[in-house]
Amino acid sequence: MTYLAELFVILLLTKIAAHYSVKLKMPSVIGELLVGIVIGPAMLNWIHPTTFINYFSELGVIVLMFIAGLEGDLKLLIKYWAPALTVATLGVIVPTGTAFLLCHNLFNFSVKASVFMGLVLSATSVSITIQVLKEMHRLNTRAGAIICGAAVADDIICVILLGIASSIYGTSQHESIWLMVLKMFLFFVIVLLIGKFIVPKFLSIFQDLNATESDTAGAMILCFGTAALAVMMGMSDVLGAYFAGLAISETDFEDHLEDKIEPIGYAVFIPVFFVSIGLQISFKGMQNDIIFIILLIITAILGKQIGCGLAAKMFHLSWTESNVVGAGMVSRGEMALVVANVALSSHLIDQNHYTAMILVTVITTLVAPLILKLFILKSNKKVAAKDAVSIDS
Repeated sequence: MTYLAELFVILLLTKIAAHYSVKLKMPSVIGELLVGIVIGPAMLNWIHPTTFINYFSELGVIVLMFIAGLEGDLKLLIKYWAPALTVATLGVIVPTGTAFLLCHNLFNFSVKASVFMGLVLSATSVSITIQVLKEMHRLNTRAGAIICGAAVADDIICVILLGIASSIYGTSQHESIWLMVLKMFLFFVIVLLIGKFIVPKFLSIFQDLNATESDTAGAMILCFGTAALAVMMGMSDVLGAYFAGLAISETDFEDHLEDKIEPIGYAVFIPVFFVSIGLQISFKGMQNDIIFIILLIITAILGKQIGCGLAAKMFHLSWTESNVVGAGMVSRGEMALVVANVALSSHLIDQNHYTAMILVTVITTLVAPLILKLFILKSNKKVAAKDAVSIDS
């Protein structure tokens, strides 16, 4: 297919799939993810993860996280920084430790390979979780704020651990871990200063320009500029985009820009991102590692669910809220793929096990929205039951 035909097929099928997902009372993202599996190498083999798809999907996840930042509440994030950090820490320790034991003790992987396999499962990507929280009006709740904050902290912890592991095992020429930490600290300081002093003035200047949609363009410039800055400082581009959105959310431009930017993302870029995840699945040769893959999937899901859920419970959240937090951290994403690539390029795992890790990453990403919706619905029922009791009394 030409790139235009690919875009035609993706946009047409994702909107139809999203419609029927909602009709079946499932998150719309499930239908979009399944489109990627059906039209990709796993089934019909119509579309492959080309450079065009990769670039489009990268823009999609950046815009998605930018929108999440626009809809975020910085005060709420600051309020729940302690539970967010604890959730992130336990959400890394539990899946990494259990995956290490599984790979080293049960499947006889080397210590090096087991460490990197564990690190793959430590990563979290909340881009899909954000979509479900938005659809179910849970983004600006206590659980939503903890999930967003924990995802940021998780990303930082994972980068630090990857740097330490790479330095210890000599898998690549990574810079000093202290230099990496310094870069991260500088990134947050720079973003804080940009958000407080530059963003409001920058948007005011662009609003006064005599050009079509100049204020929207100004917001997108901030989004991509901060994403690029994050990459230059050794962090994830989606983290930069999220903080750019948060900075704008503290200004008077928030509501106006949100209405302008959501159509840009959801009309074109974001559906391609969701489809690209399904395109990475291939069942070729998977039968040889089926037990390994199943056990890793169980470890990946339960590791985050239990680790993050227990951490949330430590801060006096109800069990249903704690389970929402745990489910919100289950999805893996770009950081997991980065770790897997490092392990493959350093010959710590072979191609089959690399494919297995990609499958685990994609399948947990597919399963996460379903688990999250289940716990949110359970939480809603408990709230409704409490309200009914209070009305009766």
